[in-house]
Amino acid sequence: MPDAPVRASLRRRLGALLAGALTLTIILGVAPAPVSAATITPASMSAEMVRQINKQRVARGLVSLRGDGRLHALAYERAGNMAAKNTLSHAAAGGSVGTALEDRSIQWFSFGEVIGWSGYGWSTKAVSHLVSMWMGSSGHRPLLLSSRYNYIGAGLVYDPSTGRTWASVVFTESVDHTAPTASMTGSSVSGTTIKFAWTGKDPRLQTHTAGLRSFDVQYRVDNGTWRTIRDNTDATSITIKNRARGHWYSIRVQSADRRGTLSAWTSAKTVWVP
Repeated sequence: MPDAPVRASLRRRLGALLAGALTLTIILGVAPAPVSAATITPASMSAEMVRQINKQRVARGLVSLRGDGRLHALAYERAGNMAAKNTLSHAAAGGSVGTALEDRSIQWFSFGEVIGWSGYGWSTKAVSHLVSMWMGSSGHRPLLLSSRYNYIGAGLVYDPSTGRTWASVVFTESVDHTAPTASMTGSSVSGTTIKFAWTGKDPRLQTHTAGLRSFDVQYRVDNGTWRTIRDNTDATSITIKNRARGHWYSIRVQSADRRGTLSAWTSAKTVWVP
């Protein structure tokens, strides 16, 4: 059975930053369809790593960690450093994760990293092997099942000269920087009165979920210019009366969380007043 040494490190900033309320986000991982080793990409391996770690978390009543592209890039770089040196250590990976985060202007309250390699080669079996090893280690398991972290980045690199798949997984406890969502839920026409409805939510994090704050609402006639008719409203519907007949009327909305992060604008909801 392939050997897979693993190590872990955990650093937490003391003081007021750790004293505040904590919360987390949701990342939904999707298991990739079976593919040949030649077509497995680093991105699909990263997604599988996050999926398997989140599966372990959800099974224990924790919230899934939210993937962060900047953390994925950092973890990939650190896995590549270890593969290039054929050395398993946090020093070989690039030294302090905290320093690396700060160099990239990534905000954090606390962070952790697990590293390892698997002799199963470039396959999802290597991911399963690593996660199993970490879950079986008293030094690694608490990081994967932390109730403090809310974001994750996973990077995996294959070295064909040794047949090893190297991995770094970086965890952070950070402010909520995940965009909320918004969607149109309905519309109706009664004579010259039109109605529209919408909804939104702020995806839950393990810690520091900002929460949904408000919506911005834009309106247009036919293919005209969008104009804002509601700003920072907590309403989830609007009724507009006395519309001119023979025109299309459209509404779109975006949501904002309590940190001011905005969702994308929804697709337009359009009705015809005959």
